[in-house]
Amino acid sequence: MPDRKAKPVKRLLSRWIARLARRPALTPAQLRDLAPRRVLLVRQHNQMGDMICATPCFRALRETFPDAQIALVTAPVNREVVLHNPHLDRIFTFEQRMWRRPARLWGLLAEMRAFRPDVAFVLASVSFSVTSAALALLSGARYVVGADSRPFGHDVSAAAFSLEMPSRPELDTHAVRHSLAPLRGIGITTRDLSTVVAIAPEEEETARRILDDLGLRPGYWALHPGAGKGQNIWPAERFAALVRRAEAAGHAVLILHGPADAQALAGVLAHLPDPLPPTVKVAPRASIGVGAALLRLADRFLCNDTGVMHLAGALPVPTLALFGPTDPELWKPPSDAVVALRSPRQTPDGRGPEYGWMENIGEEDVWRAWRGLRVAGATGERATEE
Repeated sequence: MPDRKAKPVKRLLSRWIARLARRPALTPAQLRDLAPRRVLLVRQHNQMGDMICATPCFRALRETFPDAQIALVTAPVNREVVLHNPHLDRIFTFEQRMWRRPARLWGLLAEMRAFRPDVAFVLASVSFSVTSAALALLSGARYVVGADSRPFGHDVSAAAFSLEMPSRPELDTHAVRHSLAPLRGIGITTRDLSTVVAIAPEEEETARRILDDLGLRPGYWALHPGAGKGQNIWPAERFAALVRRAEAAGHAVLILHGPADAQALAGVLAHLPDPLPPTVKVAPRASIGVGAALLRLADRFLCNDTGVMHLAGALPVPTLALFGPTDPELWKPPSDAVVALRSPRQTPDGRGPEYGWMENIGEEDVWRAWRGLRVAGATGERATEE
């Protein structure tokens, strides 16, 4: 539910930013020559997949400012995604409810100001966030760089930022390139477009203990039947059929799930024997890092078009990703380890305009593609800019 109390505060912030918060101007060349000691990045409202698609931005900034300490402000939901990122030195966590808890907000601002950033970047590619702009401007950074806010209906960036990045929507561009486009517009880029999720040794140790408890060894087949969007979910009975076929072919199977996947998981289990066969296991709820470690220990993975697909692509794990209304040319992770199988057509569906795709992906097609992943060239080669 939207925080109604936060909206008037954001409107006031927007007006305050435009009138009072102007920073000294910079050209792109001056920015690149600045050699800042400390850089603050603000990308605080993202879905997991969006954040993973933004990780090449962190690499681009690290390559541009190799000697800088780089910190990121992000939301709690994505803290684990970036916690061990090799291009980041520090993570600050911002929660929207801080608007209703001024003491916590001031505490965060004090931590950010103690970091003493020389320059702050407001990283955004699909919207303009007044909150992110305010955090960057309140961080104490002498220079603030952010996307042009006018295409998103805010007249803030020209008045407040040291340098505006272009923010023209590139709707026919892959999500990674789209995320990187504003930085590229001011000369900050990277040839390596591969996404990054790093796993800590203790997270892998926890994952191996989970496997011991379940009686599994690395090399199992893993699947994740849920998705953040209902229209992206392949039917539960077909996931169950794939579990049965993999088990019958002699493969151990691990079913992964997240906090929002209770219904999808229950649907799959309803179509499987109770108790499950000895080599079919359901993973316990785990952190993103431990879940990533469980993925990396799998032989292959099957999932819908959702955040965990991007997690698998960043590791990388040989993955078959099922696509419906979303174009895999724009959203499939930029790794040869991930193979996309898209629905051939949409059937009219009363649930909404984006429903009716996933039901047209056939069980036999998925089994053939999943079984043949490694033959199909799921090599995990790194994506690079041409």
